[in-house]
Amino acid sequence: MAATLSSAPRGDVVGQNQWLKEAIVNIKRNAYGLRKAMDEDNVKDALRYSAAMLGELRTSSLGPQKYYEMYMQVSDQLHFLTEYFADEHRKGRSYADLYELVQHAGNLLPRLYLLCTVGACYIRSRQAPAKLILRDVAELCRGVQHPTRGLFLRAYLVQAYRSLLPATGSPYESPEGGNVEDAADFLLLNFTEMNKLWVRLQHQGGSADQGRRETERRELADLVGKNLTYISQLEGLTFAAYQNRVLPRVLEQVVSCRDELAQQYLMQALILAFPDDFHLGTLGTLLDALPGLQPGVKVATVLSSLLDRLASYAGANPTAVGQMTEQDAFGTLAGVALRVTQRHPDTLVADVAGMYAALLAFAGTVYPERLEHVDMVLGNCHDALRSRGTVPAGKAEREVVALLSTPLNKYDVVTVLGLKQYPAVLSLLRPNMQREVALNIAQSLLRRGARISSAEHAGLLLGLLAPLLHDVDGIELDSSDIEDDSALVARVVHVMVAADSDEQHRVLDVLQAALVRGSPERQRHTLPTVAFVALKTFRDVAEGKAQAKEFPAEAWAKRVHAAVSALAAVPAADAALALFLVAAAVASESARLELVTYDLFEQAFLLYEESVPDSRRQASALAAIVGTLHRCRVLDADARGALVHKAAGYCSKLLRRADQCLAVLAVSHLYYQEERAEEGAEETDASQSDATGAHPAPPGAGQDPPPHPAVRDGAAVLSCLKRALRITHAQQQQLLQTGRGELEGPGFLFVEILNHYLYYYERGVAAITLSALQNMVDLVASELSSEACKESETLQTFYANTLDHVRRQQGGDGAGLYAGLRLGAH
Repeated sequence: MAATLSSAPRGDVVGQNQWLKEAIVNIKRNAYGLRKAMDEDNVKDALRYSAAMLGELRTSSLGPQKYYEMYMQVSDQLHFLTEYFADEHRKGRSYADLYELVQHAGNLLPRLYLLCTVGACYIRSRQAPAKLILRDVAELCRGVQHPTRGLFLRAYLVQAYRSLLPATGSPYESPEGGNVEDAADFLLLNFTEMNKLWVRLQHQGGSADQGRRETERRELADLVGKNLTYISQLEGLTFAAYQNRVLPRVLEQVVSCRDELAQQYLMQALILAFPDDFHLGTLGTLLDALPGLQPGVKVATVLSSLLDRLASYAGANPTAVGQMTEQDAFGTLAGVALRVTQRHPDTLVADVAGMYAALLAFAGTVYPERLEHVDMVLGNCHDALRSRGTVPAGKAEREVVALLSTPLNKYDVVTVLGLKQYPAVLSLLRPNMQREVALNIAQSLLRRGARISSAEHAGLLLGLLAPLLHDVDGIELDSSDIEDDSALVARVVHVMVAADSDEQHRVLDVLQAALVRGSPERQRHTLPTVAFVALKTFRDVAEGKAQAKEFPAEAWAKRVHAAVSALAAVPAADAALALFLVAAAVASESARLELVTYDLFEQAFLLYEESVPDSRRQASALAAIVGTLHRCRVLDADARGALVHKAAGYCSKLLRRADQCLAVLAVSHLYYQEERAEEGAEETDASQSDATGAHPAPPGAGQDPPPHPAVRDGAAVLSCLKRALRITHAQQQQLLQTGRGELEGPGFLFVEILNHYLYYYERGVAAITLSALQNMVDLVASELSSEACKESETLQTFYANTLDHVRRQQGGDGAGLYAGLRLGAH
């Protein structure tokens, strides 16, 4: 049957399946005859059935996969034959007779399989020196030169003799039986012959089948590579033996075969098989072989494998680092990598990037303090790739990203900023991937808790984070992505903390210049952070907590003004107005800069007028303006009066009367300021300085004016309260005429006005007399007697709490603060 079907075309899958099916039937039939002959103790029949079964392996009609299936069927049966030979030996038959007997098989291939089988038994019995049998069977197997049949024959040979090699400590080691060098020679010979067969396989058939043959060869690669693995596992294999005996013969075979597939696989198999210290000791020899490889070999991939092994070895073995440093391993490897890219300019981008990523990991592990090595690797990678344009998506892009991620994982971001070639490599990526790397940089900075303490570093960092700061062509983001990016940038701003305020000023200058290039949507999230950082430093400088040489408080006020003005131009009026007011508070309370304070209030008022059209937002903004202005004590009477008058005028322009009333009540506080505790302390300090002749400086600059006296204008306060009352009555009439029935609304306002009367009365405002207060109490009691007000539980609770406060102030005998005030029943 084998002769009939041996001419079946290899590409005919159906024909191969049919051939394999029939061959397995024959194998099982002969295996049955073999076991029967063994049971009958008939050696000749056993060998005859074995030869017939092994004869099925003589076919040329099966591809490697199908041939392997048939080979496994046969090799399983050979295990039974091995046991039979052992039984025959125990019965008195010598292995020498069996060794000679099997050589009478008619066909060469079955004869050699049988010879390998009985030879293994011969060595195991120790009746013959191992090295003689090894040499004999290895030489005899040269008789099969068909690539597929020869490869599987030698695969069986090395598998059968693997445990019988005379390695150090092996029971088969002896002066006659050989030593580890003989074992290595056997495996090297087998490796050489198998590689020749494997290379020859590419020449079987016509050019039309070239692709299929390459696939088949890849399927058979491990059969060849196992020889190297077995050599590396030999007990007693010394570095000297590897250096002088094994490596030269392996490299000679690899280079001389002149086959790209074989060279690619075997170089990587060699690197993976042997120990790291062997590679380090023979680094020069191994690298010298690379130029001799075929042009199509991916030398960059081979070098990457070697670099990965050496980097891992250095990381786990500190003594290896000294050895690598002593022999300048980095210089040697970097030179080879450079020559690879120069001699093979068509090397895939992914392979080049992977090679340099491995070299970078090696440099970072062995020479962690030598940043110039890291920069050199990045520069060489950029030089190798820049002529190819943007790195394409896929594996190449992932390798470049891995290259850029290595320094981030090894060092902090501040150290990475010192790598001059890092931005150049980053620029090779597509915009989307540049953004991914930027996200990684920002997250690494925050995760490690690093600080950006100079304007130079800030500029470098912002250059790397550019895809997060402004829109870039080629990056499509939705609003959620932009918000996330901007939030991350805002967090980064908070770690830009310089050692002194002057450098902090320069950092913020660089930062704002970069952020204003972003879209309004981005600036709404990022610019407030700049303003807050500037405000904090402004306050520290003004209060003497930070020393300022180049940029005093006035300069910081301008810095804050610039940041908030940029935010206002976005536009982001509400946030900008709030920040102008915070800045005004700092300028007034901490720095005591009168002109700056007025200017900041002026900017807030302009924003209010021009950019806050919504009524509810106006009411909220006006409340913030009044609250900030109330605390301001640095302005003179004219300046303050102008601002107060302007704020009072805004009240009548509010749409809702309830908002008008509350705003007027808030404005009333602008005419009555409380004395601060610190003012009393300042007066004490002043009296002490007069007594000693010293002149203490105020918290701000030495020429800043002291705070002006608190404003106490009772008549204006009473005028505001009456105005609020008129507005409330107007709202009440409006509701009655429109029939909306929401009369509890004015009720709340009446109680609120009453509370303000009580507040000012308790502070001794002369214009708020007991008579005026009584009239207000009676008015509120009358207004809240309506059914609508009585049904409002919240209103009644508010009113009851107010009256309870008055009663507590009156005391048990009614002779307290509100003596003579009649509250009536409630």
